[in-house]
Amino acid sequence: MKKILFSLMAFALLASSCEKTTEGLTGITYYPVITVNGDAGVVYIGETSYDDPGCTAVMNGEDITDKVVVTDNINYQQIGAYTVSYTATNEQGFSASATRPVYVVKENSIENLYLSVVQDTYDGGTVSIIDNGDGTYTASDLCGGYYSYYRYPGYPYDFNAEVTFKIEDDGSLTQIGDAFDWYFGDPEDPSTMEDGYYDAQTGGFYWVLCFSGKPNFYVNLYPIVK
Repeated sequence: MKKILFSLMAFALLASSCEKTTEGLTGITYYPVITVNGDAGVVYIGETSYDDPGCTAVMNGEDITDKVVVTDNINYQQIGAYTVSYTATNEQGFSASATRPVYVVKENSIENLYLSVVQDTYDGGTVSIIDNGDGTYTASDLCGGYYSYYRYPGYPYDFNAEVTFKIEDDGSLTQIGDAFDWYFGDPEDPSTMEDGYYDAQTGGFYWVLCFSGKPNFYVNLYPIVK
């Protein structure tokens, strides 16, 4: 009987201790929800700032927009695709983030940033075209961003295939040398830009990427601004 009474007393003390330990705690964690205002941003090269439309952030029904930390990696001196990031953190240290793409572009120039569409299906990638100053241009990716944006996004490898070309008087494109990258620069199996042309009216480009002797990708590039 004494053993039973002792066991009951020990259980009561343990239950009381648990109640005090968990007193005032809750199992519910609320996370920030961030909504980006507006669309992708566009900045002209040489500008020194970006007029950011910002975001709104809510947590458990409360507006916490003023607690959002905003960062970016914009290089105003170089055409390219950049990112503005918005981050909010709750009291438990859990964070939520959202991003906005920002494009640094040129106006009335072939040297520019382009949105790509590959196979009329995969879109949303960007390709930059640089004027080499000798009558030739270099596109940052012969594949139109297919691997970097569609097949292997986030991988730590460079899947782009740079290609240099010339725009002929009739708008057709002539590849200069081989494309260079992790695979497409193989001299025994060179990749080629076939049936390419530049549309001066729209400012867009079109070509067929061929490797292994086959027309593999149909690449369309549209200038973000013309």
